[in-house]
Amino acid sequence: MKAVVAERTGPPSVMEWTDAEPPSPAPDECVVKVEACGACMHEVLVRRGDRIQGTGFPIIPGHEVVGEVVEVGAAVVDFAVGDRVVSNQRQRVCGKCRECRSGRETRCPRKVFLGDIGLNGGYAELVAVSDGSLVKVPPGLTAPDVAVASCAIGTQLNALRDVAHLELGETVLVTGAGGGVGLHAIQLAKASGARVVAQTTSPGKVEAVRAAGADEIVLVERGADYSKDVLDVTDGRGCDIVLENVGATSFLSSVKTLALHGRLVLVGEVQKSPPPVEANLVGWRNRDISIRSAASTTRRQLEDVLTLMERGLVTPVVTRTLPMSEAPRAHEILESGSATGRILLVPDSAG
Repeated sequence: MKAVVAERTGPPSVMEWTDAEPPSPAPDECVVKVEACGACMHEVLVRRGDRIQGTGFPIIPGHEVVGEVVEVGAAVVDFAVGDRVVSNQRQRVCGKCRECRSGRETRCPRKVFLGDIGLNGGYAELVAVSDGSLVKVPPGLTAPDVAVASCAIGTQLNALRDVAHLELGETVLVTGAGGGVGLHAIQLAKASGARVVAQTTSPGKVEAVRAAGADEIVLVERGADYSKDVLDVTDGRGCDIVLENVGATSFLSSVKTLALHGRLVLVGEVQKSPPPVEANLVGWRNRDISIRSAASTTRRQLEDVLTLMERGLVTPVVTRTLPMSEAPRAHEILESGSATGRILLVPDSAG
């Protein structure tokens, strides 16, 4: 088969569309013929060597896969050849630990993130994924952009609904609102009855942010303190929930925007070594704020995302589709910060 292989960490040019050994399924795995795979900042961090834990080169990157099952392992019972499936970011979880048994498999200590270790990932014609990390795609969702359902949409669903416990009528701040996760966070928050304040540093993304449903847009210079702008558009009250998709560089601004009893959810971090932040414990305690984190998407959350997509309540935002041989170009776009929405990669053989 053909695949994008990175033999080592380095610049985008270390990735090469080349011949690779096709996967053979373990007893609990399905081999999926890849229709499309999302290109995510996670893969950029792994490829650069910024993210080390759980990685091992050489690799075939990619964890946002949609495709057709073409082979099943001997122990697979819930999937059959011909099923159209979408991956849930991980190649496998153990299914036995306390985290898995309590529905928090994103924290499984034995999880293997798809595309982070070894020559098995979504930037390929074929990929092997355990049956516990796949979900069948509803027949009404025929577009390849369903590939990004788990990472780009499911992580934000996790943050909003299951971590922050969004309530009808609350105000939500989305940082990095014009990116691949932010645009979907806006849609989810609006579908849940929230007022959405969207923060972006890119003038070219403002229209996409508005189209996603943002009620207020805060456009600021990169690295600038935007808390006063957010307080101004909320009449000084602040936001009930902040989805922090950028990380340390915007964290302190985000904390300042929290209303009484506000909840900040850490979702993304764009830096290899984020700088330390100062904690104003007295001020935070006096406002009764909470700071939590959201990691990835569970299988149940992915199923819920597909239901929302099927009902038209959230739509994947894919603004560019490239052949997998141009994976280096996709990573250059992601690193530049110019991507609005998600980028899809499709096998060259599909073109």
